[in-house]
Amino acid sequence: MGAKAGGKRLTVVNPTKRAAKVTFRSVFEVDGSRLAIGHFDRPLLEEECARLRKAWERARLPEVVDFEVTKKQVSFLSPPPRVDQTWRSIESLLAASHSLAKAS
Repeated sequence: MGAKAGGKRLTVVNPTKRAAKVTFRSVFEVDGSRLAIGHFDRPLLEEECARLRKAWERARLPEVVDFEVTKKQVSFLSPPPRVDQTWRSIESLLAASHSLAKAS
């Protein structure tokens, strides 16, 4: 799909054809734990939200005390040393969701 503008071909990229990423992160101290909130670079698809929720329910996210995901953001409560590892787990799950969707 493309359109011509000034003799050049422009390609329109569907944002849901790429893996979502957490682009803005905030972390706050709460009673010795950390509340982390991340905003996605695009709204998540329902399948992506479901995959993150299932991961938390199956305890794949390390030592996360509480977890919430919406189409626009993710938040979790975790001990301080586990915050970075949890961010990496979320990014990996989003990338895996994208790979599975692409293969189907």
